[in-house]
Amino acid sequence: MFADGYDAFAGLVIGGALLAVCATFRMYGIAWDEQGETVYGRLLLRYYGSWLQDHAAFEFVNFRYYGGGIELPAAILTRLSPFDEYATRHLFCGLIGVTGIVATWRLARRVGGSRTGALAALLLTVCPAFYGHIFINARDVPFATGITLCLLFALHAQSELPRISLRSALLFGMTLGWTISVRVGGVLGILFWLVPLALWLGARLHAGASGRELLGHARHIAGRLIAALALAYAVIAVLWPWAIQSPLNPLRALSMFSRFPFDANVLFEGRLIPARALPASYLPELIVLKQPEVLLAGLLLASVFAVYALRHTRSLVWQPPGLRVASVAFVALFPIAYFVVARPVAYNGMRHFLFVLPPLCVLAALAFSRLFSQLRQQTWRYALGLSIGLGCAWPVHALVELFPDQYVYFNQLAGGTAGAQGQFELDYWGTSLAEATRRLTHTLQERGELPQAGQRPLKVYVCGNVWSAATFFPSSLAPVERLEDADLQIAIDTFFCPQPAGSRRVLEVTRAGALLSYVNDLRRLPADKSASGFAQAERAKALGARAAETQRLPGERKPRVDAPKSN
Repeated sequence: MFADGYDAFAGLVIGGALLAVCATFRMYGIAWDEQGETVYGRLLLRYYGSWLQDHAAFEFVNFRYYGGGIELPAAILTRLSPFDEYATRHLFCGLIGVTGIVATWRLARRVGGSRTGALAALLLTVCPAFYGHIFINARDVPFATGITLCLLFALHAQSELPRISLRSALLFGMTLGWTISVRVGGVLGILFWLVPLALWLGARLHAGASGRELLGHARHIAGRLIAALALAYAVIAVLWPWAIQSPLNPLRALSMFSRFPFDANVLFEGRLIPARALPASYLPELIVLKQPEVLLAGLLLASVFAVYALRHTRSLVWQPPGLRVASVAFVALFPIAYFVVARPVAYNGMRHFLFVLPPLCVLAALAFSRLFSQLRQQTWRYALGLSIGLGCAWPVHALVELFPDQYVYFNQLAGGTAGAQGQFELDYWGTSLAEATRRLTHTLQERGELPQAGQRPLKVYVCGNVWSAATFFPSSLAPVERLEDADLQIAIDTFFCPQPAGSRRVLEVTRAGALLSYVNDLRRLPADKSASGFAQAERAKALGARAAETQRLPGERKPRVDAPKSN
């Protein structure tokens, strides 16, 4: 598996990531969507346990539009795992994230050799925007892993042309089916598989191949694609059973996500902007501000090499190395260009586009590797290696400093995470509510204010997904749905969470100088304490309407308050 020293270094990077995942997966908070995702997984199990008769999973909020590519395996693993439900999910998702790093290493190695592979694995591992999501984001990181694997298998198929093996086609089909079952946008995998093969056909045409020869190649590719799609459909049928209840259901899901019904505002550059009317600069700017400077330097260098190659060595584009680089560049840049032109609904920073990070890391690593090859003096090579090492050490420091909320990272172009406060969304997942709750419990115990057995529990209003905090409540704390009924308020620091005048701040959760969440004591406010904050609380409740629905199983009349307690 490890052919040289660079491969061995890649193994150390991947092994370090795996060790970090196994050592820390129980320390992460619960993201906004996770309660609903766990319920959906249990309902899918119930569907199969009833011999396909119980369709509650297809009626649960809008989850039918999502596949169960993560939820169904996680629900099964939960029954076998010695850990609690959320810890099991975090370990499972973390391992999928490490798989994404492995896929990026193999992809970069195929494109530029072992040195490029090692650098790409390192760049992705130290990227807080990616690593910070791998435990808590059961949609976007698995989707990124699936898309990267689709591209990897596409380049493998390209290398086999003119005859693609059935094994390669079926590997792609299995990965494609799983990726679509994570998010229906995985249909992009078909495009990302076809582009390398289309580029190969273009290279054959450029080399003077006849139309008859090209038609024969195209028929072979089409046959392998049909075999891949057949297997993909079988995988979808298992992991996303709603998709096969009607032939048009996948198209309905695609249509729904193309005009996703999210009407709230998004914090961008210090302004509240409707999610449906974001500027074209939204995604490119966030990609720049959320990545480590070393990755940006690599991408800038890659741009210089690309311009030079297109101006002076155009013939190389049609050679196998050029075709592979062009394929990776397409996967990295096409989604960004699509956003700039189409400007679809977007929110929560760039998380829906995390899948562009692996190919961007590949391009940056390829640029660094080529620069290394062009340096003749060993001293300059050492200097470049040291610069890359120091450049990667800085985001590693950020990963440690922000732990376990690394996904809130912003680079120094934004003034760091503290500089991004009030300008961009930070803890939109609400994972810091777990720490706020634990610290609140400890503070109340120290002050002797925690109710004892038989006493009335303190009532807590949670601004965010209630389960991100309530999962960690002791029996002496009870969640309430209305701010005016609460003794205490636990909230993420965001524009829609109320700040009742006169409330007393109990504690704050901060990272790198940025406030993520806080606890307010409301017990000393007057009887009409809701007057100053009730309108804001109602806005928060409306924004979290979907999360509120996911706190119960179909048929339940009240929110569940018996969530499993985590340690």
